[in-house]
Amino acid sequence: MNNKKIKEIMKAQGYTIEMLSLISNIPVGTLSKIISGITANPGFETMSAIATALNCSLDEFSERPVTIPYDYEEYLRRFKQLPVCQKEYIKYVIDLEYDRMTRLKTNEKMTLRCYEFTNIVNGWAEFDSVKTHNVTVDKNPLTEDCTFLVWIRTDLLEPKFFRNSVLGFHRNDCLRPKNGEIWMVLHNGLLFIGRFYKNHKNVLLKSLNGTIDDISVTDYYQYRRVGRYVGCMDVPELTTEKAAFQQD
Repeated sequence: MNNKKIKEIMKAQGYTIEMLSLISNIPVGTLSKIISGITANPGFETMSAIATALNCSLDEFSERPVTIPYDYEEYLRRFKQLPVCQKEYIKYVIDLEYDRMTRLKTNEKMTLRCYEFTNIVNGWAEFDSVKTHNVTVDKNPLTEDCTFLVWIRTDLLEPKFFRNSVLGFHRNDCLRPKNGEIWMVLHNGLLFIGRFYKNHKNVLLKSLNGTIDDISVTDYYQYRRVGRYVGCMDVPELTTEKAAFQQD
């Protein structure tokens, strides 16, 4: 029994020991000993009561693989309440992404340079705060179109890109952005990822989540185009945050 897992689940759901005691009908003293690790092997009925109170599986308290994590169960509950048309759309997205991931999986590998920017100010990343990683990815049409990667370490690009997403970019200063394309641009030592839109003769750079005012791009040299977004990459060694990276 891994007492740290209980702490993690309690924290994720906002439970205190007192609250868990009230819901599970287990004395606070007993829970404290279990959670602190003093009681290493509590009884099945006790652990079952805790799992029921936390709405999770007993497997989550051990090192065994979890069949359905408790947070996924909540999404499944919500999914069941949606209209049929919305269920079909969600299934379509899952199938699409799964097929894409499977199709792009190959045995051939290649190395790409990945950049991580540690200082983000109002949605702009300081270029000088960059850390560089060399990462190994599957060699496929998507990765071959990339010239560099960017590891997103912030939630400022949600819901388009979530924290720990790895984005692939193609560097080509000769290309002019097409309407709706996502690009990374450099301006006064600051980097920004946004979407280009053309309105008659006006060219606008819009933030992905609407939190930053539209930027009127009157001079492409003022806003240097660093790279065009190609797609999200599967780079487990980065997103699990467990690997030792090669620094430059």
